Order: sequence, then C-alpha cells, then structure tokens
Amino acid sequence: MFKFRWISEKILAEINSILTQTEEVKVECLVDSILSAERVYVIGLGRSGLVARSFAIRLMHLGIKVFIVGDVTTPAIKKGNLLLAISGSGETPIVKHIVLKAKELDTNVFLITSKTNTSIGEMSNQVLILPNVDKPVLPLKSAFEAAAYVLLDTVVIMIMQKQGITPQEMMERHSNLE
Repeated sequence: MFKFRWISEKILAEINSILTQTEEVKVECLVDSILSAERVYVIGLGRSGLVARSFAIRLMHLGIKVFIVGDVTTPAIKKGNLLLAISGSGETPIVKHIVLKAKELDTNVFLITSKTNTSIGEMSNQVLILPNVDKPVLPLKSAFEAAAYVLLDTVVIMIMQKQGITPQEMMERHSNLE
C-alpha cells in the first residue's frame, strides 16, 4: 500500500516535469494576449472546464473583463477579444465548435493542450503545450489538468507583476456576498 507522502511526491514530480518542459515564451505570449484583449473568454469541459472557471475568477480579481463561455450572462464575442480554450486532447468536439465560431468572428484564440497537431490547435492563433509524461502517476488526464491549474496561477502572478497589482487590490474585487 502506497503512503500519502510517497504518492504526493510522485504527483508533484509529475507536474513539475510537465511545467519544466513548457515553452516559457508561449507563457509570456499568453500573458500578453490576455493583457491586450478587450475581453477574455474561457472555455473547457469537464475538469479542464473547472480549471478554466478557476482561472476566470482570478482574472476577474485582476480587474480583467472575463467571461465563461456558456454562462447565461456571457456577451457576444468579437474581434479584439481573446478566447482561451483548454483541451487536453485538442479535439474536444464542443470546444472545437466554439473555437470555429470564434474564428469566424475574427477572434484571437489561444489553446492550452497536451498534444501537438490537433484540429483545435490548427484553428488557434497560439498553442501552449503541456506535454504528456511517460508512465503517469495520476489517473486519466489529471496531470494535464493539475499542470494547467499551476500554469494559470503562474500567469496570474506574472500579470500581477507586470501590472503592479497587489493582493489587496485583488481582494477588493473578491466576492463579498459569501
């Protein structure tokens, strides 16, 4: 029977392995794409969707206009906006449909995925790869989702630094209806 500490160390090593293989220039492009967009829209399904929603909350805390695709209050997307799609496979049918629609509307699309040469990647303006690892410890696509979560929290910190935003300023935007 594996113990907690052994398992958690293996998981952290797996996530670290993914993130250390990630192209830093692509992360900087994501930061710049977010900061240059009039509005940011996020899309993902399943656990990737939960990661996207979590990131949207932090973008809102940063004062960035952000919307979650599919929510009833999400306005129309247009040129000058950014669609951030998260799809481990790069082939998720609903995400693919949303990206195609965004491209028809001349919107900038940025994909975070674990695979190269995907149909969603071909439609996207930018693609950031969180590579798969050999013999993963985490089941299913959990390594991708965990790495995406850490990556996007890193992006939040990079935006904070670039924009001079303090945690106190973010807290002022935090929900107070809880």
